[in-house]
Amino acid sequence: MSKFAEKYGPWAVVTGASAGIGTEYALRIAERGVNVVLVARRRDRLEELASTIEDMYRVKARVAPADLTSRDIVEVLQPAIADLDVGLLVNCAGMGTTGPFLDQDPGIQEAMLNLNCRAPALLTHELAQGMRERGRGGVIVVSSLSGFCAARGMTNYNATKAYDLIFAEGLASELKAHGVDVQAMCPGGTYTEFQRVAGLEPKNFGPLQRLMFTTPTAVVAMSLATLGGRVTVVQGWMNRLLVISMKLMPRRISTWVFGAFMERFSAGH
Repeated sequence: MSKFAEKYGPWAVVTGASAGIGTEYALRIAERGVNVVLVARRRDRLEELASTIEDMYRVKARVAPADLTSRDIVEVLQPAIADLDVGLLVNCAGMGTTGPFLDQDPGIQEAMLNLNCRAPALLTHELAQGMRERGRGGVIVVSSLSGFCAARGMTNYNATKAYDLIFAEGLASELKAHGVDVQAMCPGGTYTEFQRVAGLEPKNFGPLQRLMFTTPTAVVAMSLATLGGRVTVVQGWMNRLLVISMKLMPRRISTWVFGAFMERFSAGH
């Protein structure tokens, strides 16, 4: 058994596992010898991924189709997780929208709050109890570069990612003494279907695209390599430079600058 599996096994729960960064987390965790519970809405994608994982890595993969915006998400997932010793939770599922907040569908904005904030909080509260009792385990909360700064056109999304960031940092301080590692993973632009769904367009950055965008493989590799070492992880030197810049600028200036970036980034630009 690998050291990773000893610390974070025997089971991991990965939300948002049907695509992008979530799929990559599931594959790389399974590669390290940990069984995985795959959580997302699309059963067909989850079943395909589960089959791939079991064939490639000889671990167990359990499919748990669920709508993570549901207000009773813990109860919905109980049949899939109640009999398991979960040593790692990856809160990866997320959504975003672009455009003026008052022009957005309030139902979609509420769903974003439920998916990006409420689900990670409730699932962490449920699953980290056992980790604390056993004195080992880990929780990864996928935040974003956007969590460091407000921006017009992404008002609610950035606020949800700021919640994820602060939630993970505070939780890390609480659980460190209990042997449970908590990480706030903060990717910048990543080539996933999230960009299309959120109405964002990487090519609008022109030559900067190569510096500001990365792959799910790179994001997850850095996340798992630093789990237990660093709490707040920003992938990519350009993104780390942006975070430093945001912290040094007056907030009203950084809000304007980051908003200008997002306007250029939007598919409708």
